[in-house]
Amino acid sequence: MRNVLLASALAVLPALSAFAADNPWNGTWKLDLAKSKFTGDTITYSKLENGRFHFTDGSAESYDFGTDGKEYQAYFGYKTTWTPAGDNAWDSVVKFNGTVVNNVHRQISSNGKTLTVTSKGTKPDGSSFNDEYTYTRLTGTTSLVGKWKSTKVNISASDTFVVSSPSDGVLRWEFPEYKQTVEGKSDGSDLPATGPTTPAGTTVAIKILSLKKLAYTVKISGKPVSIATQTLSADGKTLTDVSWSPGKESEKATAVYTKK
Repeated sequence: MRNVLLASALAVLPALSAFAADNPWNGTWKLDLAKSKFTGDTITYSKLENGRFHFTDGSAESYDFGTDGKEYQAYFGYKTTWTPAGDNAWDSVVKFNGTVVNNVHRQISSNGKTLTVTSKGTKPDGSSFNDEYTYTRLTGTTSLVGKWKSTKVNISASDTFVVSSPSDGVLRWEFPEYKQTVEGKSDGSDLPATGPTTPAGTTVAIKILSLKKLAYTVKISGKPVSIATQTLSADGKTLTDVSWSPGKESEKATAVYTKK
């Protein structure tokens, strides 16, 4: 989910006097995985009295589920189905608008200290992904219940986004892999984001800090789900996006993009 939010978040670009063809933000940008950092965030699983589980990232993402093969409502309009897959292991399927967006396998190590999450699927453009996330236990003993911290991330493919200026003061950006688009005036108002896997009501609000730095907030149905800043390098070849979930400023993710 974090990759989708980061993609949605990148709508924010400065409202310069003119979005001309030579605007330094315009162009195609590609994620530099080697320079980026997506670890350090925490998640928590707890057991409910009815035997089901509760998941939360400590911010905007939260939902209840069972490991009984039934479908449960997750966050932002997504739905999920969990089934046991061995000793301290589970398989889950995530759907959006009835379409499977990824298949997830979770496995806790024999000593109970490590949770490995493998996510596989196909992006809206037809390209496949196979990502792996490793979490270290902070609380709890041997089961899924407890607090976990991300310590390693392996992303199979670097995403791209395209920035353009259709007219003076108007911004358009696209994420080809996710078929996501945002277009409108970057004047501090909420710009709607659209795409086949973009949650309904997703918007982005921006604030210009300087010619090469800005702040933005991603919202879903008016509720902030991601806060961030973007900085353009002096030579205009690198864009650094630092984001965090509301209330979790100490768990920032850094995505570094290079201009193609």
